[in-house]
Amino acid sequence: MKESQINPYEHSDIKVKLLKLYLEKYINILALAKGVHTVEVYDLFCGEGIYNNGKEGSPVIILRLIKEIYYKAKKNSNVKFNCNFNDFNNQKTTKLSNYISEKKLHYPEMGTLSYHNEDYQVLKDKIVKKNKLKGLKSFIFIDPYGYKEISIIDLEGLLSDKNTEVLLFLPTQFMYRFEKKSTPESLYNFLTEVLPEEELGMSGSGVDFIHKLRDGFGDKLKGKHFVDSFIITRNVNEFFALFFFTSHLYGFEKFLEAKWNIDEEEGRGWSPKFEEVDLFSIIEVEAKTNKFEENLITFLSQLRSNIEIHHFTIENRHLTTHAVQILKKIQNSNNLILNNVDNSKPRKGAFYIGWNEVKTNNIKCYFKYQNNGTIKY
Repeated sequence: MKESQINPYEHSDIKVKLLKLYLEKYINILALAKGVHTVEVYDLFCGEGIYNNGKEGSPVIILRLIKEIYYKAKKNSNVKFNCNFNDFNNQKTTKLSNYISEKKLHYPEMGTLSYHNEDYQVLKDKIVKKNKLKGLKSFIFIDPYGYKEISIIDLEGLLSDKNTEVLLFLPTQFMYRFEKKSTPESLYNFLTEVLPEEELGMSGSGVDFIHKLRDGFGDKLKGKHFVDSFIITRNVNEFFALFFFTSHLYGFEKFLEAKWNIDEEEGRGWSPKFEEVDLFSIIEVEAKTNKFEENLITFLSQLRSNIEIHHFTIENRHLTTHAVQILKKIQNSNNLILNNVDNSKPRKGAFYIGWNEVKTNNIKCYFKYQNNGTIKY
């Protein structure tokens, strides 16, 4: 058994933190969602749930969140949360079950709680069949003990009902290292499934490798799903990653919020505080949006609606708060043409690019950038 499975490294803590931040948003939304009666939550490589140093792992974090949110929303919600914890080693699920009982983390009225000791491939196929039910949403956390089990075809199957979201952890540092030389057959098969063959072995760094995987996943699922990555730095030039998959723009937006909550500067990932400046070192906690600002201004060279700006912002992996800041800056410099659909006078700083307008496709106004001089900071 790996040491990281007994006592989590700091980078493993961050993996669980991102899971918690996203699930907190996800569960809160679904607890009050109309038309949803059941949420199936899967942790397919759950482990024991508690480490030797006392820190809690993913299945315990998941249950604590569900319990807290369920009882807060109970008066206004009929949604049940069914938790499914799987590990091929039955000793691990036995320890997990005992810990959950001891801490009183689950009550039947919250939903079902089940433990499985099945092969990932077998359980995955069962999930695909189950996910076709109306009114059912699913969240699947996959933190495998390697990468041999993972396939883009399997991911596509899990996501095929468009009501499922997947958070996948991959040991990308080891994969990147073996991409360069002595590539195992299992890794070669995985990489050729995700990347064009001419790109194999061409990654310039561990981060570049992660971005290629992210974009490769995105290309394979293009038009059907949003894909993003969260980079976790263990040591200098050692990078692991979580990959998020969803068919829903709102789910993607909530994941971005969780990312930016941890990495307020770039929304890309996390690193320990090294003595020397590293990839994610924060000198001052302020979002770097210069490149996004350039892209947004180019996008606004044509007339765009408030809905289009929202989509553009999220698809560029930024938050609407970033877009609002940029739009205000352009507006203050008299470089923004803004016309309300109802011909009313535009209210300064009112851009209507939040989810409330998007979910109803409520086009309130149109924007266009005009260069009248220097933008005021």
